[in-house]
Amino acid sequence: MLTLKYIIGQDQRKLTPFELHEGDTFDLSKDPDVNKNKVQAMQYNSGMDEIFLELYEDQKDNTGALIPFDLSGANIMFEGWKPDGKYIVDPDIMTPISLQQGQCRINLPDQAFAVYGSYKQAFFRIYRDNKSIATLEFTFNIRADMVQGQIKSVDWIGPVHEILEKAKEDYENHKKSLDDAVSNAIAEYTKEMNTLKALGVSVDTSLSGLLQKIKDNNLFTQAEADAFKQKIQEQLDKALTKVDEKLASVFGKGQNPVALSVYWTNWDNDKRQYTQFSVDQMKTSIDGAANYVQGIVVPLRLENDGNQFHVLGNLADIKQGIDYATSKGLKLMGIKIHCVATLEQINNYGMDNFFNDYANSVSAACTSLSLTTDTKLTILNERWDLVNEKTYADKVVKLINDLKTATKLSVGISFVQQYLGDAQSSVYSACDFIGLNAYPTVTDLKRSVPFALIASAWQQVAPIIQSLIALYHKPIYLSETGIEDNYEALEDPSNWNVGSQYNSQGEVQYMYFKGLFASGILDYTSAVWIWFDVTSTKAQALIRQYANGVIN
Repeated sequence: MLTLKYIIGQDQRKLTPFELHEGDTFDLSKDPDVNKNKVQAMQYNSGMDEIFLELYEDQKDNTGALIPFDLSGANIMFEGWKPDGKYIVDPDIMTPISLQQGQCRINLPDQAFAVYGSYKQAFFRIYRDNKSIATLEFTFNIRADMVQGQIKSVDWIGPVHEILEKAKEDYENHKKSLDDAVSNAIAEYTKEMNTLKALGVSVDTSLSGLLQKIKDNNLFTQAEADAFKQKIQEQLDKALTKVDEKLASVFGKGQNPVALSVYWTNWDNDKRQYTQFSVDQMKTSIDGAANYVQGIVVPLRLENDGNQFHVLGNLADIKQGIDYATSKGLKLMGIKIHCVATLEQINNYGMDNFFNDYANSVSAACTSLSLTTDTKLTILNERWDLVNEKTYADKVVKLINDLKTATKLSVGISFVQQYLGDAQSSVYSACDFIGLNAYPTVTDLKRSVPFALIASAWQQVAPIIQSLIALYHKPIYLSETGIEDNYEALEDPSNWNVGSQYNSQGEVQYMYFKGLFASGILDYTSAVWIWFDVTSTKAQALIRQYANGVIN
């Protein structure tokens, strides 16, 4: 059995060029601090390569011997970046030997040995009470087995495997129950058919003929298809919920709650035309959001479509959509008021009239929607022309305070990134929180997704966030972000109309959010509100992992 020894507190190494933001190189193969603990195993050799861990404190007793690290109440998880670029996370690897003496046995899962080569990164994470205590890196090399080849390498999270095995078992049991139900139905149908025949009734299609017709033509009625689809969706929803609950129990909760903006309403200022989703369309958008976020944000449109400015739309239908989201386990985290009327249009109407209409209509809309106090009200979205002008500062502050009083909600303003720090200090002081709509851009390089550049672009946002927190002590919400899944969108992520010529099959959205989570700026924010639908399944999984605290 291989023995690895670590001194907690000395588990450090030099940063790679990637971590120093000096290049894309992330290579630990020549780092002496990592190489002092090496693991080499044969491909597919799971179960035979056990590891014995000895852990010590970075201090000695009166005899000069290292003091063992007490593992009581702790667990050890393996995390790795495999030679083929796939990832593995497994918290079920530790067998205690002598916890108080810092000793345990490690048994890695089959997937750890699925592909030969050198791991790009491998480490044990020690955690206690859902908090990471230490990470212990090591060199992990897998020798090729050219004879066998029975394990296919996949991305692997241990708790998910457990849940999928249980789901498979449940499916087999459910299938047996379904077979019994079908058999009982056939028996009942046969009984009724025989009764009809006994009464002399002519039946053109016998049961056997009907069954043969179904077999021959694979008939499946629309009602049966809809019921089957609904049943499968319910099973998938339950499985995703179980995965999230299992991950949350292992890793704890993420720092920032994550919501999706569901844009059920739209106003075309040129055409003076308002459109709104039907309730069924709202429900469809909620069903998609429930797969990867914890809540929703609902943008509302405040415009002048006649004689005055007011919140447009059928609020009763919007409330139905919100209630449906609640039934699916999604919280209403925010209401965002969007107004795209030009400054000229507002001035022609009268600035005082505009602010009065704004306060009265938004207050009435919040009352109609029966909002709870944990919903955040975001106003004057991206209206830097009103918010950043000293001329209007007093009116903006009054609007904020009036809405706080009328709605009993926390009220803030969402700023576009380039104007975030330009508002009057009185405006920032009046806000309960400050919203940031951020879409960092990355120069498109040969239709690639350069992770280091994406993370660096996000990091450029940090200084202004830090300065606002230091000055005003207000929570910062990432009130809009996201990107279409298109290489061309990297140069303008807020653009809705990038076309479909350069679709990336999920890679752009995945790397954009991966860069966000890796950048560190979410250490300074209190919520993440995603603007674009996330269609990439990899990105959805990444967002779920962040929300559950798997990554932070």
